[in-house]
Amino acid sequence: MPFAVNGQLIAEELVRQEAERIGRDLRWRTIPDEAERAKRIRAAAEHSAINRILVQQAATADPRPVDQNAVARETQRLKSQWGCRSGFDDTQLRLSVERGLRMQRTTREMVAEATKPTADQIEALYAANRENFRNPEVFHAAHIVKHVSAEQPEDRARAGIEAALAELERGDPFAIVAERHSDCKGNGGDLGKFPAGEMVPEFEDAIRALEPGQRTGIFTTPYGFHIAELRARTSAAPASLEDVRADIERVLTMMNEHEVYLRAVAELRSRADIRQVPAAQAAAS
Repeated sequence: MPFAVNGQLIAEELVRQEAERIGRDLRWRTIPDEAERAKRIRAAAEHSAINRILVQQAATADPRPVDQNAVARETQRLKSQWGCRSGFDDTQLRLSVERGLRMQRTTREMVAEATKPTADQIEALYAANRENFRNPEVFHAAHIVKHVSAEQPEDRARAGIEAALAELERGDPFAIVAERHSDCKGNGGDLGKFPAGEMVPEFEDAIRALEPGQRTGIFTTPYGFHIAELRARTSAAPASLEDVRADIERVLTMMNEHEVYLRAVAELRSRADIRQVPAAQAAAS
């Protein structure tokens, strides 16, 4: 049954959005019965939607003005991102941006009293989960690529990569060949350092079989034809406290802020008029 919060009807679309977001949490899979799982996700989504409306109402009721320069900057950023024409009427977009900035301000102030984690708390979490903190395997590689596209069909791309391979096999330096032939010129094809999992699987599989200083033959990925050279590799290893201190601090801070946020929302709920609305009445609204 639909809900109204201080007289404002909660749109079913908002509840669906919250259900989709909440349902991504893998912990719901511990409920084997699909009907029961859906029922609980729905209840959690309704609760979350009510919370969102309450915060929106608090933000809207705040009489303080919003920085119009910030509104203009964000509106322009969104227009550029979406490719809006110069004649685009941005009135509704500006109103949406202003609402968003009001929400951000209200939420930020709701969690302002959250405490920062202490050094002891950070160290305790690290000690309790030491086995889970690891630095990933890191590669340093370079490549030569010939893309397959409408402008460069497969036969032309293959001919280009084969010409590059021929020059490598006669002893030409990799960086020079990359500048001559690669579709990604610059820096001699050097990709720099990157962690395992960042590149497409076909590329990572190809370089994983190499020792530093070795190169592959021709191989393919969804981007086209490649030749890669492994420059260096650092094995995965346990992460030190200093490696992960900032990440742990960020997670603990978010947890503290979430607790304060829930208390603030609970206070809003205690003063709110929240009631179920008959479906027929909601449909007529």
